[in-house]
Amino acid sequence: MSSDIAEKVSEIKKQGGKDIWLYGGASLIKTFIQNNLIDTYRISVHPVALGKGKPLFEDLKERLNLKLIKTNVFRSGVVQLIYEPQPKS
Repeated sequence: MSSDIAEKVSEIKKQGGKDIWLYGGASLIKTFIQNNLIDTYRISVHPVALGKGKPLFEDLKERLNLKLIKTNVFRSGVVQLIYEPQPKS
């Protein structure tokens, strides 16, 4: 199934146009990470402490090196961190 996703994303990227936004849970994101399909990570931190929850990056097999390229701070208190993946070292 993940190879089907990789092929489909590759086809969409070749079409040009705007960015593809992936908005979903940890298991969906995991598939895209494993197939090296993410060019930019936009992680939003909301000013709420819940105490328990699911990990953002679930079952990573290898370290994911990210470089912070930009931050956005909103009046609501939300902070958006924008990262690009870096080559494995």
